[in-house]
Amino acid sequence: MKGELLDLIQDTEILDYCMRKEGAYIDHPFGDDCIIVKIGNLRKNRIFAEIFVRDNELKLTVSTDEITAQKLRRDYPGVIVKGWHCPSVQTKYKSTVAVYGVSQDLIWQLIDISYDRAVSKLK
Repeated sequence: MKGELLDLIQDTEILDYCMRKEGAYIDHPFGDDCIIVKIGNLRKNRIFAEIFVRDNELKLTVSTDEITAQKLRRDYPGVIVKGWHCPSVQTKYKSTVAVYGVSQDLIWQLIDISYDRAVSKLK
């Protein structure tokens, strides 16, 4: 089952979009059933996207500023929620999105925001 989930995730346009970002690479620190997309190197890196299947739905966790995260959760109740699998100090910034509950344009926008935040933290 885990292999099938990983295949589903790897076949998504979301992963392709993430991997087109400069310096992006895949890691599996939380196990094989969650694809983590990072930038940086082994000594200093940042996660900018977590792609996984939960409750039979494709999910994406991204990072935004606190105000944007609150607005997204208010505008998309039950579709965009506090970051799943995140430490409590990060939940005000990290949001988990039910991918098929929002537009593709919003997904790309959220990935871009999350990537830019990760880049800024590497400097």
